[in-house]
Amino acid sequence: MNQVRKLKVFVKTFFILIAVFFVSMALVYCIPTSWIQGNVEKSVEVMEGEGEYPMYFFYRHSAIIDVHTDKLMYESLIQNRDYYNPIQASVSINQYPRYWHGYQVILRPLTVIFQVQEVRYLGMLTFHLLFFWSAWLMAKKTKPLYAMLYVLTVASGYIVFLPVCLQFLTTFLVLFVSLIVLLSRYDREKPIPAVKWMLYFFVVGMVENFFDFLTYPILTLGIPLILLLWLRVRDEQADFKQNFWFMFKASLSWFLGYALTWISKWLIATVVLGVRYFWRTMSVVQYRLEGSEEEPLDRIGTIQRNLKAWLNVQDGGVISWSKIALLVLIAAVVLMIWRKLKDWKTVGAYLPILIVALYPYIWYLVMSNHSQIHYWYTYRAQLVALFGGLVFLAAILRERKPDKAIQGEMEG
Repeated sequence: MNQVRKLKVFVKTFFILIAVFFVSMALVYCIPTSWIQGNVEKSVEVMEGEGEYPMYFFYRHSAIIDVHTDKLMYESLIQNRDYYNPIQASVSINQYPRYWHGYQVILRPLTVIFQVQEVRYLGMLTFHLLFFWSAWLMAKKTKPLYAMLYVLTVASGYIVFLPVCLQFLTTFLVLFVSLIVLLSRYDREKPIPAVKWMLYFFVVGMVENFFDFLTYPILTLGIPLILLLWLRVRDEQADFKQNFWFMFKASLSWFLGYALTWISKWLIATVVLGVRYFWRTMSVVQYRLEGSEEEPLDRIGTIQRNLKAWLNVQDGGVISWSKIALLVLIAAVVLMIWRKLKDWKTVGAYLPILIVALYPYIWYLVMSNHSQIHYWYTYRAQLVALFGGLVFLAAILRERKPDKAIQGEMEG
């Protein structure tokens, strides 16, 4: 009976959020096209002058700005079917119905007043405010060291470009807000029941799918989950088995929220626009999962491409796996000898963090077609691997106790 009650909460939350997504999209499409036409045209003109995939400063594939998709997002603000009503227009998005296009809920109202330059400026302000807020809360609720590791992780994804590319921006905003909610609600004195954390990840998965373009959604699962796994060991003395099952259930909750939200969009598109849109979407899904004759799947090659982009290896360059592995191993051994490991039970409790760190590579294997074509931005999913590796290493090493003389002076 208790399990049924818990399930009802998930079902209720799901249908409420789907209704919110659907109604909010329909409402913003009630805004007359004439109100945004001029700003859309001027914004598209600006982006056409920038080029489809410009590279500034670093001249690496990992530093490409996806102006092509940003322009598509702006062009989608103007519906190309005059006879569509707001509901049809909000579902179709110019015959691109397989995504929710949740960014429209923010972008369409803003475009009544602003052009792309001002929207990018607002995006930059929002990005940094939420980023600093989440880092401050992390330092407060954990330790400054872990907040620094978090800042380093996000910064390594070419943070200079993230706020000014709308496609890159949305997932990070979902990540920052989800971390702020997690850290604001977390109280080591009053542990939150595990089922509420499962509901949290379910909602995060739904919200991410609403805004997502398959950019690097795994960030919104991996980074909050790594943080929670660390907190559970510190505050609840969770062991390996407890943390492993928590990791499994949280990951499943996020995946169900993400997948069911996506499927619900396909069903809504079928009801509103017709069955042909469902089969069109299914053909795209098949292409993403299986590839095509022109673009056959190369799952190992996909991982290599994303690793090269992340490590800034040039197109013709070769990643020397043995050298990288050797350097990482030497660095880890030096740290372990210098600081020494905590007891093995504690080390084992942190092991699920390393499993989460592998999630980007599981994503690349499953969504190989998309990740091998768009590796120049999907590589950022590996920020989960970086954060997980850094947090795990910091967590398993013993902390140095302050010198007694210095401690006495500080207390005096």
